[in-house]
Amino acid sequence: MRTRIALFVLLSFFAFSMANAQQLPQFSQYMNNPYVLNPAASSLTHDIDIALGFRQQWAGFDGAPQTYYVGGTINLGKQPAAPGKLYSIPISHPGLLKSKPSVRYGKHVVGGLIARDEYGVFQRSSVMGSYSYHHPIGDDYWIAGGLSLGWYGLSFDRNNIILENDFDNTYNDFIANGSNSNIFDINAGVFLYSDRAFLGYSVYQLGRNEINLGNEQSPLNLSEARLDMHHYVTSGYRISVSEKIDLTPSFMLKIRPPAPLSVDINLMAEWDRRFRLGVSYRNQDAISVILGANLTDFMRLAYAYDYVTSEINDLSSGSHEVVLGFQFNRKNKK
Repeated sequence: MRTRIALFVLLSFFAFSMANAQQLPQFSQYMNNPYVLNPAASSLTHDIDIALGFRQQWAGFDGAPQTYYVGGTINLGKQPAAPGKLYSIPISHPGLLKSKPSVRYGKHVVGGLIARDEYGVFQRSSVMGSYSYHHPIGDDYWIAGGLSLGWYGLSFDRNNIILENDFDNTYNDFIANGSNSNIFDINAGVFLYSDRAFLGYSVYQLGRNEINLGNEQSPLNLSEARLDMHHYVTSGYRISVSEKIDLTPSFMLKIRPPAPLSVDINLMAEWDRRFRLGVSYRNQDAISVILGANLTDFMRLAYAYDYVTSEINDLSSGSHEVVLGFQFNRKNKK
């Protein structure tokens, strides 16, 4: 009976999370890698952009979410004339061009993102491909539109379950009636940016797919849970305080009814186009400190620590997030 109750509570927690709480990974470093939140925010400052990321949410809390991902984008077209030094989008990318040519070309960018999220004994894997087109507006701005589509897989890791009773009816019924679900979905976004400012909007899980785990006759029915659309709005502006110091205030809104509105307010300081220190506040959730540096001309590293301000703080020592990025430019082809 104890195993049956414990398992039912575990599965119920997953169902509640899918229906009411976190369906997509939480990221504190949206400025260091905006592509994870917007398929249009791709190859903004370099022809080739690659990022590897890891996030441990609520460290010390058993079964807390963990996220691993690797993603990359590549500009397929002729290398465009960039609008000045794009230090702000994202702030961790050093600008390379010192002047603006008179002619600027649009660019076609393709990309991909492979990610894995773990919630205790539940996993969510995804493989997404994207396309975006960036068109110059006047001398300073670009407007980009992008789509990403691909596969999500939701699964239950039975190897990490040790049953006191091998004949537990709740567990056996759940496994027999389907403990895996495969979903195909689409995301979309637009991104307006210049050398100093950016404004983006994206929407994820446009398909609003149902989660097919278990069935209507199962003691725990997850077949009626649905993936809701998530809306993201991001914006920021870079301010040059001195020759070597820049400040970039920014914000991110995450809208996912019926969940409460999530607001991130961020302030990032950059010194000598190389070192960064930032602070961020997420309402009713966390206060973050972000450290970053350009290790070489083509490699950057950033780390964020979230001090949890919600009730989970009593059970967690905070959240950790690391992003390692690589950027390259190709020579123009005649």
